[in-house]
Amino acid sequence: MKKNNRVKKINFFHKQLLSVVAINILPLLIMSGLLYSNAITDYKANLLETMDNEINLLVSTSKSALLFDDQDAATELLSALKSYTSTRYAQLYDANGAVFAEYKRPGQKVDMPIEQFNGEIIFRNNNFYLSKAIMMDEDHLGIAVISADTNSLAMQKSHYILVTGWAFLGSLVLAYLLNWKIQKRFTAPISELIGLVGYVAKNKKYHKRLDGGRHDEIGDLILGVNTMLDTIETHEQQLYNRANYDELTQLPNRHLLMERLDHAIDIAGRNKSEIAVLFLDLDRFKVINDSLGHGIGDELLLQISEKLVGILRKSDSVSRWGGDEFVMLLENIEQVEDIELIVNKVILELSKPAIVSGHLLHITTSVGIARFPQDGKDSLSLLKHADISMYQAKSQGVGQFRYFKSSMLNKSVYRLRMEMELHNAVENEDFFLMYQPQLAIDGETVVGFEALIRWKLEGRLIPPDEFLPIVEEIGLMHRVSLWVLKQACQQNISWQNAGLPPIKMAINLPPSFVMHQQCFNNIASALAGSGLEPEYLEIELTENTFLNARSTAGPILQSLKDLGVSIAIDDFGTGYSCMSYLQDLPIGTIKIDGSFINGLGLSRANEGIVQSIITLGKSLNMTIVGECVETEQQLNILRDMECDIIQGYFHSKPLDFDEAENFLTRKQKPLRLRSIKN
Repeated sequence: MKKNNRVKKINFFHKQLLSVVAINILPLLIMSGLLYSNAITDYKANLLETMDNEINLLVSTSKSALLFDDQDAATELLSALKSYTSTRYAQLYDANGAVFAEYKRPGQKVDMPIEQFNGEIIFRNNNFYLSKAIMMDEDHLGIAVISADTNSLAMQKSHYILVTGWAFLGSLVLAYLLNWKIQKRFTAPISELIGLVGYVAKNKKYHKRLDGGRHDEIGDLILGVNTMLDTIETHEQQLYNRANYDELTQLPNRHLLMERLDHAIDIAGRNKSEIAVLFLDLDRFKVINDSLGHGIGDELLLQISEKLVGILRKSDSVSRWGGDEFVMLLENIEQVEDIELIVNKVILELSKPAIVSGHLLHITTSVGIARFPQDGKDSLSLLKHADISMYQAKSQGVGQFRYFKSSMLNKSVYRLRMEMELHNAVENEDFFLMYQPQLAIDGETVVGFEALIRWKLEGRLIPPDEFLPIVEEIGLMHRVSLWVLKQACQQNISWQNAGLPPIKMAINLPPSFVMHQQCFNNIASALAGSGLEPEYLEIELTENTFLNARSTAGPILQSLKDLGVSIAIDDFGTGYSCMSYLQDLPIGTIKIDGSFINGLGLSRANEGIVQSIITLGKSLNMTIVGECVETEQQLNILRDMECDIIQGYFHSKPLDFDEAENFLTRKQKPLRLRSIKN
């Protein structure tokens, strides 16, 4: 096979050389009446052979242009034919028979339709016409057409006579040397170009280039091909990056993660070693994203990505799974301590505050861990189990990690069921409200109620701290909060319409609702729809609402305050307390967290904290509410500390609609918050 290829190559490179030399010599040896006839014959043979070579070359070099629909490259290929003075015009037709590119010598026109070409040499009106199909394997890419004239016949005849008479031997040597040089210079780059095009078409690889040092038409042709390959290679790299890397963080995406994980499992299986998959989910990232915008969220994700990459060992990798979720692949694990060392570094590093566009942001992460081979034999199992264990970690609080256990599968199934039931509950409005009274310190006057959401599933009361986090995670918290807001306002106005004294209705809203751009409109709409006056609505927020978005929350809360709605801080003392926001934001009420109330009478230090909170609130002219008051001792201590309002089981558990109405009817001495402070 190699020998045959070599013969074909020799014939290709020397055939034109020997033919041209022979055509130059033969007229000098024939000094007879056949000179004219032979000259015509030789000239025609040379012209036809040249045309045949031209069209073969054109067919070979135009495949890539037709294949990639590159008309500019095709036009450059045809323009190279201007070096053949006999060429009148050349055309490329695509597979549909439409003109793809063409070259016409000045003064020439296309005078034969494509339908009249048959693949054979046609001689008409002293012109030659030749066509050839362009094929790629069995695919028909198009047709190449060339037309040449015979105008140089007379000149060629005179040239033969003169050369024969004066320089037979010299012309013989010179013709051979010159033609050899020309053929070598002309055919070598063309052959390389044909080889390059064939390599690209066969292997679909675009890294090879030709030397573009020539400054002629062939050099232009080579430059065009090289440029086209540069463009294709760039696009190929871009497509590869988009398919395998996350656009924002430039970390490997799911596709590349799966490839790496499969490869790591194969190696670990052969070496009988262990790998670990860490599934990371950022805690409270949605709050930051919703309150400060996706731009801030993206910048935070970039900083987190950089931190994760900095923690990795050389053998490990980290990928962005999507949203605020990342997956770390740890290889060559020798002992559990290796995993925990990295996990603790991740949790510690991500818990450090991040400054993004002037905002001091606090973020933590929950981590689920699955190991090969004990927790899964394939990529999907490991990722699934790491994801399940991550949710178990998240259920234990922020900044936690958990290893996968088979018992978690049951919990995962339960959680999935809960998600489905909650979707149905939201659609069907299956929730209901309970109302816990808030009384003045004297225990006789009802100041208001706090509306508390409840949900029953198959007759069982599901604790709010069990279903509300799931509501938040599946993106339904806004709808649920809006429902609570409307129901509570409607309930309050119904009591007033029944002749009961007006009181405040306190509603606990999550940060995501308050930071929503429609927060003010939603609250105003709920008030207008129910007819409730704004002064009888109190919005309770936790300290964490202001932790990362004080500049955003401030204008919203001020607008609500201007409307007449009261603002209260719930669970005060348990978050990232910062005294400055108490005077910067329009807060009117502080609710002391129940954990401090429970310690009253048991710890002097605890009593000191409660007294400090009350003193601080009083100095800022705020109303103080003691939550979770359950004993008379706690009540007496709070009374001595001049607490304003009491809420808890000492006076009443949360009541349903009828019970709350009866409770309010019995008291009949409503007291507005401003009179309590006086």
